[in-house]
Amino acid sequence: MSKSQKIASLITIVIIALVAAVVTHFTNLGDTLIKNSGLVSKPASNADLSVHFIDVGQGDCTLVMCDGQAMLIDAGETDQGENVVEYLKAQSIEKLDYVIGTHPHSDHIGGLRAVVNSDIEIGKIIMPKIPDSQVPTSYTYTKLLKAIIDKGLTITKANDSKFNLGSAVINTYTPKEEYSNLNDYSVATKITHGDNSFLITGDLGKKSEKELVERGLDLSARVLKVGHHGSRESSSDLFLSKVKPEYAVIQCGAGNSYGHPHEEALERLGEYTSEIYTTDIDGTIVFESDGEGMSIQTQKSDS
Repeated sequence: MSKSQKIASLITIVIIALVAAVVTHFTNLGDTLIKNSGLVSKPASNADLSVHFIDVGQGDCTLVMCDGQAMLIDAGETDQGENVVEYLKAQSIEKLDYVIGTHPHSDHIGGLRAVVNSDIEIGKIIMPKIPDSQVPTSYTYTKLLKAIIDKGLTITKANDSKFNLGSAVINTYTPKEEYSNLNDYSVATKITHGDNSFLITGDLGKKSEKELVERGLDLSARVLKVGHHGSRESSSDLFLSKVKPEYAVIQCGAGNSYGHPHEEALERLGEYTSEIYTTDIDGTIVFESDGEGMSIQTQKSDS
């Protein structure tokens, strides 16, 4: 081989190496852009499950729809009740097959009275059993109980249970021990739809999180609705190590007086995901699933 041919061969090898490096770089860059833009690598097509984290300010409200059935978990403060009813009707919901009140604090069950009093049909209402010494006597709680009775409905005591919502499998997990804080009685709801899963935790704190972990429950979920609006008193390292969320949703109000979400909780979540959505910034957040792929839409964010 002549000297010129050797040089040409060497140049060809260098060019091939550079092309390979560039392709690899932009492939990795593409993966990074997908992650940072809040998109999933495989979006849902013909989704039959949607999970709506409804913006109700400093409170929780989650709507789950699957194959024509619907479940509502919490409904924010009392002043958000009519907004929740309006949202439900905008989704063409005429019946809620299940309504779960995670625990009797007003920022979770306040709006449920308007839902109960609306013309939307309600199937089963699930709420946790609270020790008699801790049963709230608040106006919000007593008015909700009266509305339920007046509509001829009953409350089903929350327990560890499993049922279907269309093609989705629903598991409810209920703390069994006694606690001094009502937050720790929150009903946790896991939604499984094929490869996709969601865990809704109410205001579970570190103590009740620890109990659920020690009981060996399957807490793993792609999407975690973060406990207690992103408080430092929830989302413990132990709990997150079992959930291993790929996405996190925090429901909190803009400029809330509690300072939610707390930096400590965000740092712990950051060990598992950079995909953290908050209703104060993103507004209502909707996840759609076809059992394999998943898509995310937010109300306020450009992404």
